[in-house]
Amino acid sequence: MLTRLAGRLRTGDLVTGISRLLALACLVGLVGMLPWLSGKDPALTILRATSSDREPTPEVLASIRKSIGIDGGPLHVIGHWLAGVARGDLGRSWVSGADVGPDAVDAFGVSLSLMAAALGVGVVVAAALVLPALRDGLRGRPRPRGGAASAVLISLPEYLLAPILMLVLAVYLRILPPFGWGSPEKVIMPALSLGLPTGGYLGGLVSDAVTATFSERWVATWSTAGIRGRPLAGAVLRRALAPLTGQVALVVVALTGGAVAVEKIFAIPGLGRELLDAASAQDVPALQAQILLLLALALTTGVIAGAVRRLLMGRAAGAGGLTAPPPVEHPGRAARVIAVSGAALLALMVAVGIRRDPYAVVADKLAQPSAALPLGADSLGRDVLARVAHGAVSTVSGAVIVTVVCFVI
Repeated sequence: MLTRLAGRLRTGDLVTGISRLLALACLVGLVGMLPWLSGKDPALTILRATSSDREPTPEVLASIRKSIGIDGGPLHVIGHWLAGVARGDLGRSWVSGADVGPDAVDAFGVSLSLMAAALGVGVVVAAALVLPALRDGLRGRPRPRGGAASAVLISLPEYLLAPILMLVLAVYLRILPPFGWGSPEKVIMPALSLGLPTGGYLGGLVSDAVTATFSERWVATWSTAGIRGRPLAGAVLRRALAPLTGQVALVVVALTGGAVAVEKIFAIPGLGRELLDAASAQDVPALQAQILLLLALALTTGVIAGAVRRLLMGRAAGAGGLTAPPPVEHPGRAARVIAVSGAALLALMVAVGIRRDPYAVVADKLAQPSAALPLGADSLGRDVLARVAHGAVSTVSGAVIVTVVCFVI
């Protein structure tokens, strides 16, 4: 029996390892194919980025393709890059010609620092949301808590919080620098922008898990045996947190590589901003180096999350594991009202603004809101409502597609 179990475990580990290698190979191949998938000539993009005054003649474009090594096609580019990675060489930028490794590592370090600060804020917020549920459970009255507060925090994305915090704390109160990086006071606003929604998300998950755990039979058994207070709270938290370590790992990776808007708004030289710049310039070597660092972080975080989960589960880790507690139904209407109101407001804005031209200049620069322009005009005189409506459709459509693809995978 033990031999069969060991064989199954080895087979499962082998399948998992092969699937991860295939996913990594597909991702690297997709990144290498970006210049060809975009439908644009990489040589022309590089010429415009480096020497916009030069004429894009066929000879000039051919020499650029040869100089950056893309004249042999995508397979040649991918193979050459993989050979360089094996030697520790991540390649040279197609735009600047410099080694992409040092810049990518520096940006990665900045993003890790920002992630740590934001995660600290998120943990504090999550703890504040979880404590009421934990207190009610210890008193023998477990009930859903924190649903409305969690919904409010999650509904405030970082790209909305960031300009609000900048206006309030940097422009009006003038107690914090508006942008930059390198000193503790410059970390506060970016960390709050990322940490508050993160805390709402994690707090909602853990609060529901704690409430569900207090309803399990073993908690009543422990209470009958006289085990209460801190020992019971610690056991409940271990039981509730063990199945959620994977979610925390995803949050860590998302905070590191997905803080593009915050890094742009506060002029932070992080990895998300560098990824956006490299993708815009079709600088494939820089893009590949940055994605490689994110993949390394994802793999490392996944391994650490698995180790923490086994540590929290203790002996149960070898006995089939633990499943996540069942979802908790929130009887309160506050979260539902917030969700329905937000969706209705978004639908109304899209319905009114989708017929407007988001690119036409229709008013003076920064025109005030009026009947013709309900949200005013931007710095170029374009209708803000039209731009918000079209941007919302594009963003929501992309999110739905990504969600469906992830669900299928």
